[in-house]
Amino acid sequence: MTASPAADWRFLDLPEVVALTGRAARRIADGYEDTLTMEYDDARQEALLILATKPAMVGECLSDPNLGLGVLYHRLVLDLIDRVKTEARRRIRHTSYEAACNAAEQGRV
Repeated sequence: MTASPAADWRFLDLPEVVALTGRAARRIADGYEDTLTMEYDDARQEALLILATKPAMVGECLSDPNLGLGVLYHRLVLDLIDRVKTEARRRIRHTSYEAACNAAEQGRV
């Protein structure tokens, strides 16, 4: 069994990184609004968690001028998309209570 890395919240001291999480969250929330999978506030919380649990990625992007905030943003958006797709798959497999009741009423259960 491998231990999960500890969260590192020091990036919250950097306003540009905190702003970046908001931009990434807005992109995800706006891009996936039709699936009702992730709203802005949820996406922002996920973005903060992703960065806190990937301190090496944050450090690498901030310390290398060839990477910078642009690459950090890109990587964060990709990680958020992975989370959105995972949640969407989970929702597709789930039958809502209302749908189950409607099916029962119509004798399809």
